[in-house]
Amino acid sequence: MTESQNETIMELSQPAIDKIAELMASRAKGPQAVRVIVHLGGPGGGQSEFKFVGLDERTDEDTVLDMGPFEMYLDPQAATSLKGAKVDFDEKKYSTGFHIEYENPLESYLKTRRKEWGDDPIANRVQQVVDDQINPGVAGHGGWVVLLDVKDETAFIEMGGGCRGCAISQMTLKDGIERLIMQEVPEIVRVLDTTDHSEGENPYYTEDPTGTGQSPF
Repeated sequence: MTESQNETIMELSQPAIDKIAELMASRAKGPQAVRVIVHLGGPGGGQSEFKFVGLDERTDEDTVLDMGPFEMYLDPQAATSLKGAKVDFDEKKYSTGFHIEYENPLESYLKTRRKEWGDDPIANRVQQVVDDQINPGVAGHGGWVVLLDVKDETAFIEMGGGCRGCAISQMTLKDGIERLIMQEVPEIVRVLDTTDHSEGENPYYTEDPTGTGQSPF
């Protein structure tokens, strides 16, 4: 468990704190905390979700924010994606609700996974293809790609989001990712996908029995 200064991760306005405390008290289910979940991918790069949980649901990996009346639990992905976020609650006649301002959560997450390639010209060019062409393409399927390594004329990648466990992930790899990288960086002769697709939680296609699934490229 990591204790954190609130301002380094997420800032809640007093109206937001008061409203969450009010909602929590109305549930009358004993001591609770707020679990913050980030679903990466899709429009805007992802969505955040706040849910009430028991104090026993805190894990050793969580960053814990002390908001006074309650604590907030953020897993590593949420803590990374929502760094610098500002949460407010505005009660107006036609637009009452919580408002969250933060950087595109997927971009924030990918920044933490993006390696610094130094003066390696080939790796830097592959990274540019991933950033400028591949990730904007797979974003339409709620997915993303991380470049893990470049060596021996091979680019090693990992898929996430809607691409992890997707029934057409190999089509995406061959028709899109591999084609674009090898086209733009001819020094690369193969692209290896290191993803464990059995761990996919929200694949874009769960099956493709008729072979009609369409690649995002």
